[in-house]
Amino acid sequence: MNALEETPFLKGTLKVFQPRKGYRFSLDSVLLANFIELKKKEKVLEIGAGTGIISFILLKKYLLNRIYLLEIEPIFLKALRLGVKANFLENRALLIKGDALRTPFRREYFDVIYSNPPYFKKESGRESPFYLENLARREENFSLPLFLKNCASLLKNKGRFYLIFTASRLAELITTLKSVQLEPKVVRLVHPYPGKEANLVLIKALKGAREEIRVLPPLYIYLGKGKSYTEEVKNFLEPLSEPT
Repeated sequence: MNALEETPFLKGTLKVFQPRKGYRFSLDSVLLANFIELKKKEKVLEIGAGTGIISFILLKKYLLNRIYLLEIEPIFLKALRLGVKANFLENRALLIKGDALRTPFRREYFDVIYSNPPYFKKESGRESPFYLENLARREENFSLPLFLKNCASLLKNKGRFYLIFTASRLAELITTLKSVQLEPKVVRLVHPYPGKEANLVLIKALKGAREEIRVLPPLYIYLGKGKSYTEEVKNFLEPLSEPT
C-alpha cells in the first residue's frame, strides 16, 4: 500500500500530504492557484482536488466561507482529510467524494470552478508504473468534452472556470470550451524560460459570456536554461500568511 507523507510547503506555512511513490503535486498547481481570483462568500468548487494544494493555497489567500473539494480516489481523500486538519481548515474546506461525472450538486450551483485535469488523451503520453500518476496525466475515465460539459453544468450563468492545461492542445481546448458555453476570456501561456516554446496554458472562461479574449504577457518559470526561478515564480513560493 502506498503510504502518505507530510510535505511542508511554502517555507513551512502549508502542510500537504501526498503518496511517497508515484503521483506528487507539481508547480502546475501553484501556477493555477496564483491565477485564480476569488471574491468573499462565492460558492467555489475544485474538481479533482488530489492532495488539496490548490485549494489550501486559496484558503490561505482569501476570506472564504468554504471551498468544496471534490475527489474520488480513496488515498487522496485520506490525504485531504489530513491536510485539512493540519492546516486548521476544518470549517472552511468541505470534502466531497465524487468526480466531474458523479457529483451531488445541483445544476448551476457554483460561482467558481477550477481544476488541473489530465493533460493527455487516453493511451497517449508516457506511461507511468504508478496508477495514480497515470490517472493524473491521462483521460482514463472521461474525455475533455465530457469533462468540460459537466463542469459547465455546475456553473451559474457568468460563473468563472479556471484551469491549467497543456499548450499542445490549446486549439482543442478553446473549441471545446466554446461548445459548452464556457467562453475563454483570459489566456496566459507558460514557458519554461525565455526563448523556449510554451508548454502550458492558463485559462479563465466565463459561462454564457460574449466573445472577447485577453492574452496576458507570458509567464516564465526560469530565467534561462539551468538558471533559477523568475522573480514572479519565487513570489509564488513565498510563505503564506493567514487571512485577516
